[in-house]
Amino acid sequence: MQDQAKLVEAIGPQARLQAELSSLEAHHRDVWILIVFAAAVLLLGALSMIIPGSFWEENTLEMKIPPQVLFTVMMVVMVLALYMVRREVEVRKLRLLNVQHTLSAQSELAASMVDSLTNVFSRTFLRELLQGEISRAERNKRPLGLVMCDVDNFKSVNDRFGHLMGDYVLAQIAGILKSCVRGSDYVVRYGGDEFLIVLSETDAAGSQIVTNRIRQKVSEWDRANRLGDFSVGISLGLHQHVAGQSVEQAVSQADARMYAEKQATREKSALAANRPT
Repeated sequence: MQDQAKLVEAIGPQARLQAELSSLEAHHRDVWILIVFAAAVLLLGALSMIIPGSFWEENTLEMKIPPQVLFTVMMVVMVLALYMVRREVEVRKLRLLNVQHTLSAQSELAASMVDSLTNVFSRTFLRELLQGEISRAERNKRPLGLVMCDVDNFKSVNDRFGHLMGDYVLAQIAGILKSCVRGSDYVVRYGGDEFLIVLSETDAAGSQIVTNRIRQKVSEWDRANRLGDFSVGISLGLHQHVAGQSVEQAVSQADARMYAEKQATREKSALAANRPT
């Protein structure tokens, strides 16, 4: 959905900008036609004043206006017209350059909002995003769920299989997380191997369904892509936003619950390892 939004943005404004530039080039050709025409008029006017007998019968028009006066007026009008056209072209060119600069800035902002490795939102966008969701949830009295996700023993993946494999695992986990939420939800790379999911208008029961789905899909992926004897797992911390909580407080609550689950998993693994066979 995010890729589609960026594609629409690239097609829409960029196409309009290209159309404007093409129109400007066509207008530029029209200006040169006017310039050539004005030059011809000026040449005729100059020749009529130098050798009037060769251009005018009895050196006058039927309106009894001397040709020198007529061509002087025509020259003044043409010069003013060319000046106005030239000024309009320059103004349009500056306007188009400003639009192009704005689109470039928007593209850079969009790029900074998305993590290049995992193709989810980056942390730089988190505060603005979450503050907006919190305000909307409190204003409409709707629930809001947060899920902090952390890949278990991710350092061991990098140490044993290398950072390229670690990047691959992160990208795969991010894809799983995106597949487990709706288009109205957000997945944010919080840092390293941590992700934060923002579940819009989702109560505790709905949030629990999402976390169960994530665990199931991560487990299925791990069985199908087992890294030797190493098992990839994920720890999740679920928190339902409470009215009045700040962004930092809500994230901290989800983070604390995720670490509590991670610690419980470690203790369970340690007990299993020390259990006599």
